[in-house]
Amino acid sequence: MIGLVIITHGKLATELIRSAEMIVGPLDKVMSVALEKGTSPELATEQLHSAVATVGADNEGVLILTDLFGGTPTNLSVELLTNDNIEIVTGVNLPMILKGASGRLSKDVIELAVFLKDYGKDAIIRPSELLKSSD
Repeated sequence: MIGLVIITHGKLATELIRSAEMIVGPLDKVMSVALEKGTSPELATEQLHSAVATVGADNEGVLILTDLFGGTPTNLSVELLTNDNIEIVTGVNLPMILKGASGRLSKDVIELAVFLKDYGKDAIIRPSELLKSSD
């Protein structure tokens, strides 16, 4: 099964996983890396590498979800792209994690990354548009 690592500024990654587990129950092979203010790049890199090694131990791939393209979580993750079994998608949101948890059972890591990139965008909705279009 593809492992998921969510790495973000602050505790966002931890809380996204906690919220996902409130909805679907415990998530196997999912880890967070929370980059708190003052975390050294060396420590952050060590935490990221450790999480990737843990969730990717079966060599089926790891998808890293980050909060912001160009931010430290993504920049640290990009260094791991030399491995063909690792992909990154930025702009993580709760729907992506929920869909990723089930989608990783039937897709390879590249297919899952492409799917979640599109799904994450499609999950951004203005309810007022939906309500007005039904009138």
